[in-house]
Amino acid sequence: MKLQAFRIKHFRSIKDTYWQNLSPDGITGLIGQNEAGKTAILEAIYSFSTGEITQDVLRSDGALPEVACSFSITWDEIKELFQDKSLPKDLDRFISDKKRVNIKRTWTTTSDKGILVLEDSELSVLFQSTESKTSDELSGTESQDLGVVEGDKNLNVQVKEGITENEFINVIFGKIPKFEFFEDYASLLPDTIDLEDLQNKNTKVEGYKGAQNLLTIAGLDLNFLQTGERRIVENHISRLNKKVSADFQEFWSQKIGKTNKIAFEFELKHHSEDKEEKRGKPYIVFWIKDGEEKLYPKQRSKGVRWFTSFYLQLKASSLDDSKLNQVFLIDEPGGSLHARAQEDVLKVFEDIKNKVQVIYTTHSPYLIKLETIYRLLAVQRANEEDDKSETLVFDIHKLGAASSDTLSPIYTVMGTDFSHQQVIKKNNNVLLEEISAYYYLFSFWKLTESRKEVYFLPATGTSNIPQLANLFLGWGLNFCVVVDDDNSGRNVYNILKRTLFFDNENEADKRIIKVKGYSGIEDIFTNNDFKKYILENMDLSLKTKNSEYMKGKSKAIYALKFMLKVNEGKVKMIDFDEKTQSNIKNLVSNIESILF
Repeated sequence: MKLQAFRIKHFRSIKDTYWQNLSPDGITGLIGQNEAGKTAILEAIYSFSTGEITQDVLRSDGALPEVACSFSITWDEIKELFQDKSLPKDLDRFISDKKRVNIKRTWTTTSDKGILVLEDSELSVLFQSTESKTSDELSGTESQDLGVVEGDKNLNVQVKEGITENEFINVIFGKIPKFEFFEDYASLLPDTIDLEDLQNKNTKVEGYKGAQNLLTIAGLDLNFLQTGERRIVENHISRLNKKVSADFQEFWSQKIGKTNKIAFEFELKHHSEDKEEKRGKPYIVFWIKDGEEKLYPKQRSKGVRWFTSFYLQLKASSLDDSKLNQVFLIDEPGGSLHARAQEDVLKVFEDIKNKVQVIYTTHSPYLIKLETIYRLLAVQRANEEDDKSETLVFDIHKLGAASSDTLSPIYTVMGTDFSHQQVIKKNNNVLLEEISAYYYLFSFWKLTESRKEVYFLPATGTSNIPQLANLFLGWGLNFCVVVDDDNSGRNVYNILKRTLFFDNENEADKRIIKVKGYSGIEDIFTNNDFKKYILENMDLSLKTKNSEYMKGKSKAIYALKFMLKVNEGKVKMIDFDEKTQSNIKNLVSNIESILF
């Protein structure tokens, strides 16, 4: 099960976030100004898990909070969880269709832990029905007889007990991922720790969590330290030190001086004679090295201590199969870090995203990448001049409604030193109409295995392309433009031809591609391929152009899902019809031909 979305009501500055989807790749960032409500979102999601709230979270109108979370689940998982129970009729249809369960926690006072209910009324109604089926029946098999007495015509058939809505909720809730609110320095390495405290899991001793995390990453068996021969133990620890340090150095790119990189080191020692109560007992001492200089963890800078704590906690969690899909809530990570080290925080997120989900808040442009802008939710007050107004949340497809102050981290990324970012370059920038075009073209580039370096930049609507084009000219950047062959695309083509190329069509065509014959980029696909790989519904009767069918629908979401499938290798060029393949190759070739 994986957390897919959330909805928060009546929590601090939040009146209603409405349903907000989390990034499908496991990393979601919340951007916005101070006091916008970003931390409140993290706190509310955590309260869903713990059931704990205080008077501080209440709004001025006194309404009690409601926090709902949506979790992915399959019918096979449901059958496994309730194999000895009778389940409501049509539950299989609902789960197979929705592939998720929405659970909401509500409170009546701040002193209780609230109650859990099904947020989806359609699902709740199924539990009110008197008819039910066993999971065996719903999977196409019959319940087994417990036994038959010879000559008895009445079969003794196994009867499964029905399940109530509350029982269903409690079982599901017991299987959801663990939520953890990341605490700065919670996983600090101690200078030393007794081996006895580690073996007895004495969590109250200073540095236990940090030490345990490091040893988990190292893969050290504590019993081996006492049972192995001293020389063998020392050699084994030496190898583990090198392994852990090499892994850490993949994520921490900074150096002390010009060449020295930070490394971990731990040693097994025994207490000396002057500590009578511990005399001879083993303990572990930790160092953080740079070059030949060894310092205790507490002697290192605040930034190094924070990053090592952060790395150890998240990396160790990703290695623990019992914490699969654990949700880490991280408020303003890396505030004490240098800009380059903040980029290293993102490296850790990328490394663990398939096993641990991350939701983080940030003001920093170094914790944002434009090529993964789909991960962002923008948070701001309805009235930015009034810190008592309600919090609004905008997903990536509605960023145009957010203020420039809210979006300043994104704008800053676009304006950073071009030698330090990989989104906008001196050459080969391609301006697109919208985010869905970005997802498709990014996918086409990968499908064709093009070796041409390119930087796709989506505008928030066709009408914004001329403004971006002028900005790029002002920045002295080379670019080209790709637009659809529809009214808005042709209008932009004519504006750019007139304002930038003085109505010289030959010059305009060197920088602008109008995808002739296609009212939208979706028309690149044949109807059959579009139904199969984009809509994922071969039973659909598609009697219009693909782009016509997509009007009014979530174009960007379909495009994003397609891009993720291509990135994961689930869709390849050979899978498409020859016509689709030809269209994709021609479009990529046309763009390549006008790049610098």
